[in-house]
This record gives sequence, structure tokens and C-alpha cells, in this order.
Amino acid sequence: MPRSNMQEPPSPTVAALDVDAERVHWSVEPQHPGERGRVPPGSRVCDNCIWKKVKCDLKRPTCSPCLQRGYTCTYSSTRRRPGPARGSRRGARRAHTSHARQRRPSDRRPSNEEESSTVETASLPIIIASYGSDTLASSELSQENTRTGHSTGIDILPEEEEYLIEEFLNMVLDSVPIFSKARFLPSLKDALYSRDLVLTLLIITAKLTGFKFASNSLDLDSRIDLMLSSGSVQEDICGDSISLDQFRKACLLAFYEFHQFPGQQAWMRIGKLTRLAFWIGLDRLDRLEHFCAHNGGLSATCRHDIEEWRLVWWFVYRLDTYANLSSGTPYLIDDKLVQTALVREEQLDCRPESQQEPQKPKLFLPPHPDSLWKLVPAVTSDSHQTSLFNLHIITATATRQAGRALQMHMLGSSGGIMEPLSDLERHLSALRLALPRNYLNPMRNAFANETRPSHHARLITVLHLLMARLLVSLLSCASLAEGDEWMLSWQQVLEICQDIASISEQWNSAFSLGVDPAVVFIIFTALIFVHLHKTFTGITDTVLHSNLEHCQIVLLCLLEQFASTWTLPRLLVLSFKGFCELMVGPFTYAHIQGILARFEAPLHPRWLQFLSTAPADLGT
Repeated sequence: MPRSNMQEPPSPTVAALDVDAERVHWSVEPQHPGERGRVPPGSRVCDNCIWKKVKCDLKRPTCSPCLQRGYTCTYSSTRRRPGPARGSRRGARRAHTSHARQRRPSDRRPSNEEESSTVETASLPIIIASYGSDTLASSELSQENTRTGHSTGIDILPEEEEYLIEEFLNMVLDSVPIFSKARFLPSLKDALYSRDLVLTLLIITAKLTGFKFASNSLDLDSRIDLMLSSGSVQEDICGDSISLDQFRKACLLAFYEFHQFPGQQAWMRIGKLTRLAFWIGLDRLDRLEHFCAHNGGLSATCRHDIEEWRLVWWFVYRLDTYANLSSGTPYLIDDKLVQTALVREEQLDCRPESQQEPQKPKLFLPPHPDSLWKLVPAVTSDSHQTSLFNLHIITATATRQAGRALQMHMLGSSGGIMEPLSDLERHLSALRLALPRNYLNPMRNAFANETRPSHHARLITVLHLLMARLLVSLLSCASLAEGDEWMLSWQQVLEICQDIASISEQWNSAFSLGVDPAVVFIIFTALIFVHLHKTFTGITDTVLHSNLEHCQIVLLCLLEQFASTWTLPRLLVLSFKGFCELMVGPFTYAHIQGILARFEAPLHPRWLQFLSTAPADLGT
């Protein structure tokens, strides 16, 4: 339903950020129902029809051509005669024809005559500030309903859409937390999300859940390929600003492509998305909010929008974490420079501000790793859902720190790696001890009324901590000479792999869609080193060997469960099976050190190549 049909109560709207030499202030303009949903005179042809060169039937609020394409009619505030602008040349137009065809109508750059005109749309204004070195700049990011045609014109029955929305909310949203659960359905019913975003999440949900549409004309694979095409993504985010819905769609596509079509292009897409988040200031949201509080304040609508952007930022943080940790590349986000607070319980509250409790103090990632554990008591005082969200960020940060140590080691600083490893081990120990009682329990805490989805969300954070410890132990092994100390570190690697397997034993595949599928990197790494322990000459106990066989089976089964949905774990399964065929052992200390020297990251191209040619490289 077009948002221009909605009747909304008068509310102040942040219109612009005025910056001059002496003062910086928010200008606030009153907004009334008649202004927001104002319908142009019946004689006006909508801009979309002009740009598309199709006949407009002048229907209100949406003409038939726009309705068929899923667009919302837009009208420039100044009339413009047909034909090229005065002074324009045919040759200049011809030179830009191919580029213009790739741009969607809503992103068309206005001519000089149109630069001063505004476009009237039913949209929700959002202000995101971007801080430069000397000045503060901002752009008004609106929730456009005008979108490209590649996600529109799809025959989805209302009951199919309702079912898929429910599936997304119950099964997929927790793995892509870019919406507030409390506000998702109310916002959807009020048509606050662009149709293009809704169709994108419907198509991805249908693909992940194996849903079959009644219409045989809908080819999900080709539709997703079209959405993932580089041109389409560039069209969605081109221009001077990006709306919240555009960014959400970009997050959905980056998440899907990384796990379904892994490779350099998916990695580059996440990098571009992260830099875009920097560009619009998502890494410093609370500096913006602090600025607004001292310069006229924020409306309730704008404050909620900032909280929605906060969710998007922390999802980008997740993407940056596992995209670069898995490939062994430096993170784009520097934890020490993030000025966006974690989510707090009241910030997601949908009640009127007068009925809400006072806001809790904001929590930020600490500038030093040794203070990360101090966040845990405050985080766990929130609701279970909010605390799990923030604990996911905290444990992912701990994993990032271990990944950074691995990068230092691969750069050749092994001589000075032992002291940082000892510090990191102490930080991880403090973080584990700060967690609530029974938090590390692989089984569901039934006495604490822990739900199955919450149980699996908790297990993901435990796996993060185990992965961080595993990387530290592997680095310790790689840096030690043969002897008792090395054997203790190698034993610790086995202990952690067994802990990962014990978590795998408790896994219920019904909840796999609701967790971060990046967990497959952890499972894959544990599988590799369980196999190496199984073929290690220092292990002769038959009972232990049988236990290692069981661990390998459990880990492989869990990886194959994820492989039933995602391509990435499917490739990892094939890589592991090929590795086992080549690496039959037995292996000594020298062999293990040769393997550890090549371990850069679970998905690093050189590591994957080594797994397929290991015997030749090791000289066995």
C-alpha cells in the first residue's frame, strides 16, 4: 500500500541541518497530514512516466503504469516542459546514453533547471550525520518507495506473503538482525518499509526455506541472480544518500551472497557496504544523537530511526568480522574507533516515550581488549533477547582480537607473539568468568526457562569464544619448539575441538536458519585439527582414538546440515573430505608445524590450495 494513502497525525520533522560560521542547529518544520500526503493536481503527469516515456493515465494516488511497476508516483514541485533542457547538445546526451540506461529512474540526476526543485514523496525523513575533520555534514535519507523494477511485478498471493513474513520473523530474522523484532510487524502493517525491501526478504526467505509459489512463472534463482548482479547493487546505492531500506536490502544481499556464492565478489561487496557505513556515519551514531540533544533534540520518530540504524551498524560489524576473519585479511572496522553504542533494552521499546522507563547508560566497545569483560554484567541485566544480541557482538569482538593475532603471526612477527598471546589468553579467561552461571553449558538451561532459539543463539556465542581460544592455542603451537610445552598446547587444541564437538551434539537443525551461518568456519577448523590429532603419532590410546572418530562424525554431520541450505558449507565439506583422502598420516611434530605454518585463515586461498595438495607440500 503506498504510504501516501496513510493518514498520519501532525508531527515535527527534522528538515535540515544548518551549518554556518557561527552556529550549527537543527531546523524543524511542522508537518501536517495534508502536506505529507499532498496529491498534485489531476492534470500533472508523474515524473516516472516522463522518464519512462509511457502514457500516464493521471490516476491518483498512483497511476496505472507506476502501480504495475511497484513505483510510487513522484512530482517535481516545478513544472518542466518536455524535451531537452535549454543549451543541451544531442552529442553530449548520446555520450551518456549507455550510462543513463543503467541508472534507475529514481536515481536520475536532475538537470540544472531541476536542481532547485524538490520531489514530493510520502517518506519518513531520517538524518544521519557524517563527521569530517572540521565540519559536520549531513544528508536526509528518506525511505523511498520508488524502486527498481527487478524486484517488482512479482505474482505473490497475499496468503503466500503472509506466510513468508511469518517464516522470516520466526526463522531468518535472528540470523540477519537488521530489524527490531518489536517494531517489525507494526511497521510492516503501516507500510513503513519499501516494497522493494519487502520483496527482497520474501524472495530470500522463500529460497532458504524451500517455499514453492503458486505461480509457476516465478523463478527464484534468476530473480536472486538479478538482484545480486553488480549493476543492480550499484543502482540501489548510487546518489548522494542512501535510505535505511536501501541499506537493509544491501545487507540482506551481502549476507546471502557471502554464504551462497562465496568468493572475491562477495567479499568485495561486504567491504563496499562497510565503507558506505563509514561514509554516512553509522560508526558514530551516538555522537550524532549527543549533538541533536544539545541542539533542539530529536523527535520520537527520528530517535527510533537511529535505533534502527544502530541495528544495521552492528550487523555490518558482524559482516566485517567473519568476512575478514575467514579470509585472513585486515578488518575494515577498528574497534577502538567505534562511537556507536550497543543496543539497550529500552531503545527498542515501542511504547510512547512518556510511558518508558529512564534510559540506561550507553555501552560502548572498550578501547582496550582487557576491558571487554566489564561489559558483561551490564549487558546481561537487559532482557534475554537484547543481552544475547550484545553478547554476540562481544564474543565476536574477542574472536576478532584472536584473528588479529593470527595476522600478526603470518606477517612474520613470531618472535614477539608469545607475550600478546598470553595477554589475549588472560582477556579470554576474564570474559568467560564474567558470563552468567551455566552460560557455557552446551545443553539447554531448561530450569532457567531457556527457549530452543535462545539456546542456539547462546551456543553461537560460546562457539565464538572457543574459536578465539583455538586460534590462540594454534598460534602457541606454531611458535613453540618440540617438547613438553608444545605438547601441552597441542593437547589444548584437542580439548577445544572436543568442546566444539560437544556443542555440535546438542544442535537441532530446525534452528539452523535462525543463527549466524558463519559458524561453519569454526566447525570446519575444528574438523581439520580433529583429523590431524587422529593421525598424530603421539596419540596411541584406542579409546581416545574412538572418541576422536565420534567428534569428527558429529562435526561433519553439523557441517552437512548447514550445507543443505548454504553453498559455503557444502564447499567446506568437499574440501575436508578431499583433505582426509590426501592426509592419511601418521604425522609427527615436523608435519604438524608444516601445516600450522600454512594456516592463514579457514577460507584463505593459499590454505585451501594447500589442503588439496598437502602431501606434495609436506614431502610425505
